Amino acid sequence: MPSFTSELRRQLAARTGVTGTDPRRRTELAGLVDAAGAHDGSGVTLNTTSAAVARSVVRLWHSEFALEPYLDASGPNLFGRTRYAVRVEGNRALQATEELRVERERALSEAGSAGAAYLRGAFQSVGSAVRPGYRRGHHLEFVHEDEEFVRRVVTLSRAPLKVVRRRDRWVAYAKSSDHVTILLAQMGLHEAVLEYEARAILGEAKAIANRVTNFDAANAARIAVAAARQQEALEGLDPERLPKALREMLVLRLEHPDASLSELAQHGGLTKSAVNHRLRRLAAARPQQSAISRQQGVNVR
Repeated sequence: MPSFTSELRRQLAARTGVTGTDPRRRTELAGLVDAAGAHDGSGVTLNTTSAAVARSVVRLWHSEFALEPYLDASGPNLFGRTRYAVRVEGNRALQATEELRVERERALSEAGSAGAAYLRGAFQSVGSAVRPGYRRGHHLEFVHEDEEFVRRVVTLSRAPLKVVRRRDRWVAYAKSSDHVTILLAQMGLHEAVLEYEARAILGEAKAIANRVTNFDAANAARIAVAAARQQEALEGLDPERLPKALREMLVLRLEHPDASLSELAQHGGLTKSAVNHRLRRLAAARPQQSAISRQQGVNVR
């Protein structure tokens, strides 16, 4: 199963295969080249481990600048991945890279759709995101050795990104679900946004269910403790010292120790209010009987 990042890159790369879908293709190519391009005196080489991204770069060089790139595959490397190198050479290629720098500056000044296109290119090269529902939470990041490039990504992102230095590389990242989905939506990854939102709804439903379950369990525990105390108190009463109505209620409660007030009322042919009143009188009867018993004991002595 491909990683979530690989799937996102594939979706972004597939956009370039649809004719006329995006007027900002050059800006997207500028993001790709800035993120993963290696320049020399005769041309530029872009390296990627994604076959879809490699094909997208070939299409963009061809459609935007009428260049015929060289595509070379090598590997697999230590991680089992094939590496693809897309290279363009010659004066036209060098001129094209200068034009891409202009596109980048335009994206920074205009933002909007141009900024989104640049981010799409950048993400295909150096972006990554964890799948919704990952146990360690949400995370999307851009990683690059050039701080200026990372700061550029932060400027163009609609979601706030934090920047840190990690193992000789600069990282711009978002960790909240809201910030991740804002950035995914900005890049046009709407299927991923829906998946994140579905996970969020499911998570909230689970949280509500857990709260209800915990409340019910705590409530049941309180009822059980109260019932046990009431049972203990009633068992200590002497039925012969009680009025008939209370004596009948005592027998009824002892026969149905776990019944609710409504159930006791149904068993005894009474109203719920009457059951509650008689149980209160029974609860008050035990201290009175105890006091009477102590007084009788004093009189006997």
